[in-house]
Amino acid sequence: MTEEQETTAGMLPAGESALPAEVSAESLELKQVSVGTVRGQKVRLESSAARTIRAEEAELESAAVLRLEAGEAEVEEAAIGLLRAEKAELEECNLGLAAAQEVTLEESNAWAVFGGVVRVEGGRSLLVIGRHLDGAVQPVLDLRGAVALGLAAGLSGVLLLLLRRLLRRR
Repeated sequence: MTEEQETTAGMLPAGESALPAEVSAESLELKQVSVGTVRGQKVRLESSAARTIRAEEAELESAAVLRLEAGEAEVEEAAIGLLRAEKAELEECNLGLAAAQEVTLEESNAWAVFGGVVRVEGGRSLLVIGRHLDGAVQPVLDLRGAVALGLAAGLSGVLLLLLRRLLRRR
């Protein structure tokens, strides 16, 4: 993209979504658009949706992203499928899987979080794995619950096999 195209692609008027499937520039600011792939050093997405974002610095507000790969990510009120970053700060987000050296979740829900340092303040997570955990981590399934679920699943399987054998004999 030339510098002129960067400026126009980077600052579209509200409501316009005439972007190509892939947008690439040094610095991008996208508002109220839907785009496939976004690449850049610094990417800001507001009230928008993207399939993939690859950036050194990513800032999202009220956005939906399937895959976010960034050096640093600052996210507020967003939905993200997969997040990979060195450092990620998420506030009031819904997240599928996060993998980062340093993750901070504030009032956010996640299926799984993997990191070196994981800070959690409010919200829920199904699985949290980290070398160092801070805050009130409230996993949906704790050790006792996991053991109970495993025993229940095992017993159910055995009972179904026995029932199947009994029905075959008749």
